Amino acid sequence: HSSYISAKELQGVNEQLEGNFEGIGIEFNILRDTICVVAVIAGGPSEKVGVQAGDKIIKVEGENVAGTAVKSKDVTSRLRGKKNTKVKVGIMRNNNPKLIDFVITRDEIPLYSIDVSYMLNDNTGYVKLSRFAETSYDELMEAIAKLQETGMKNLVLDLRGNGGGLLNIAVQITDEFLEDGKMIVYTQGQNSKRKNYKASAKGELTTTPVVI
Repeated sequence: HSSYISAKELQGVNEQLEGNFEGIGIEFNILRDTICVVAVIAGGPSEKVGVQAGDKIIKVEGENVAGTAVKSKDVTSRLRGKKNTKVKVGIMRNNNPKLIDFVITRDEIPLYSIDVSYMLNDNTGYVKLSRFAETSYDELMEAIAKLQETGMKNLVLDLRGNGGGLLNIAVQITDEFLEDGKMIVYTQGQNSKRKNYKASAKGELTTTPVVI
């Protein structure tokens, strides 16, 4: 899927893919005029109180925010805030009309991409990658190097719940798994020519059996 992001909204979107920020720790999208939780950041304030991916935020501080032509910048201004401040949200889950109320204490949100990495058995490693952010490639390669040191010959790469992110980082990661010259992806716009992204010869995992 794709959606247009205006110049004004771009800074807020980019903040979710770089550094730290203070807020409630969710990734969201606006679908049919409703704020939908795409992913809950591991260890963040929202996860701690029980907010889940798929939840719809209907009320913020008792005020209805669904069906009100809400914009991304409005969501950010309402949910972001200084560490240790609180915000009350009313959430619809599984389309149940009875809302669930959560009081979330804002905190600093560290944006790590690797939720967990460990050995499943003597020769199979497991890595859960939650987003394609600025640090994701470096985090992933560091995790894989550590697993290889402990005997990893096979890899399970878990992308469930991954909300997406930066194209160049996703390409950089994919390049590690494909042989030289293989097509990764291409982009093409109404006013921009087709651009092909192909794998280089640098891939370190081209011979590693992988399950995604």
